[in-house]
Amino acid sequence: MKTGGFTGSKSSDRTHGVQKMQIQTQRLVLRPIGMQDLETTYAYSADKDNTKYMAFLPNESIDETKEFLERCESEWHKTAPCFYEFAVVADGNHIGGIGVYLFGSKSTAELGWILDKNYHGKGYATEAAGAVIGFAESKLSIRHFVAHCDWENRASQNVMSKLGFFCIGCASGRKNRGSSEERKEMTFELYV
Repeated sequence: MKTGGFTGSKSSDRTHGVQKMQIQTQRLVLRPIGMQDLETTYAYSADKDNTKYMAFLPNESIDETKEFLERCESEWHKTAPCFYEFAVVADGNHIGGIGVYLFGSKSTAELGWILDKNYHGKGYATEAAGAVIGFAESKLSIRHFVAHCDWENRASQNVMSKLGFFCIGCASGRKNRGSSEERKEMTFELYV
């Protein structure tokens, strides 16, 4: 599946000096994640079943989630952010997050996402990721994307395949936060 072009818009509203950005897709709104999302972010990021394949989750406390959201808000205040974390909103409900993290050269970026398990299997991750790729390509001139996942995370592998990513390797040594077991990690790439 081709990612398509960026179809989002920037709102002219300013809150605390931050220009509010919004990306609109067919079914979703992607907007800067922030403290208004504390409870919903904590709900999906602390759920051990929902985060079993995640390297940096589950969150162990609501304070840890708060610190993450504060870092995200701080980054959105910067003139040239090093990463962009979006809340994924469907029908007015915050259902997950998606981020794009720029590498030092700012010509390559890493993409990652998480959705509340109640919204899995509906194509929302593919739709959100395609929109963020389009944003990063058109607004940040990113042409090379990477993504990683646990080798057993078939859902994320399917999302990456639909977006046109290809697997470039699988290596041992991954540690998911919710497990003491050493895992394998798959690495994917996309050139646009």
